[in-house]
Amino acid sequence: MTVEHYEQILATQLAMNRQTWAVLQQHGVTEQSRLRLDFSYNAPNRKAADAMAALIQEQTDYDVRVESSGSFLRREWRVEGATQKTAISPEILDQWVTWMVTAGKERACDFDGWGTPV
Repeated sequence: MTVEHYEQILATQLAMNRQTWAVLQQHGVTEQSRLRLDFSYNAPNRKAADAMAALIQEQTDYDVRVESSGSFLRREWRVEGATQKTAISPEILDQWVTWMVTAGKERACDFDGWGTPV
């Protein structure tokens, strides 16, 4: 993928952070709250998915797994996981999302977003 592709993913995810933070605040989340962030990546193939999962396991303490769906000829690969509970803020979320998108770029995977149970 091109640099522009990953710049667009980052821009979209950063914009979504602001919206998500506002919704989280409506549900009582503050900068002192500790939340687990669930995340996912789309991968072009098994090799890229395995490489993405390995990078996350090497550089973080996140729970991560490779998932697949679809038929043998139309298989789709995803990397899914969750952080440990942590305090977040808009600034921390922006730094984290930037790292996640950049890590995905290194392994040819697209960061698909994050969520959290509240």
